[in-house]
Formats: sequence, structure tokens, C-alpha cells
Amino acid sequence: MTTEPYRLSATQASAKIRTGDLTVEEYARSLLSHIEKRDPVVKAWEHINPEQVIARAKELDAIPPEKRGPLHGVAIAVKDVIYTKG
Repeated sequence: MTTEPYRLSATQASAKIRTGDLTVEEYARSLLSHIEKRDPVVKAWEHINPEQVIARAKELDAIPPEKRGPLHGVAIAVKDVIYTKG
């Protein structure tokens, strides 16, 4: 049985993206789908822009492998207790 991408750890997702077994877009779509299903119950997200997420994932997929960093395409969430500009 294949693990859904949203269930992967950062290390696992990074490895699969690096080897080409998973695209950043596939990973992002899996995360967004899971968020859409679960957030009405857990209410963890104040703001999320799926169109922006997918657009950025496509941009990241277009970057040549030799120019990618170690956490290329790995998703993070910023907690609302952290001050961010804009």
C-alpha cells in the first residue's frame, strides 16, 4: 500500500522529491486535499490560498535538480503566534 504524500515526514517527502518519485505539485495537492477534509473539524488554518500553493509548487518543480536545496518543496506552516510582515 502506498503512503499518501500528506502522511510523509519532511525527511521522507524531501527524499521522494529529490529522487523524482514525488513532484512538489503532487505533494502540495495531497496536503491541500487533506487540509480541506480535516480543517472544518480541527480549525487549524487561519488563511490558506490553494491557487498560490499550486502555482508555487509548479515553479519549484521547474527548478533543475542541481539547483535545489535540501528541503526543496517541503511544506511548512507558520503559527499565528509568530510575527510576520505583510
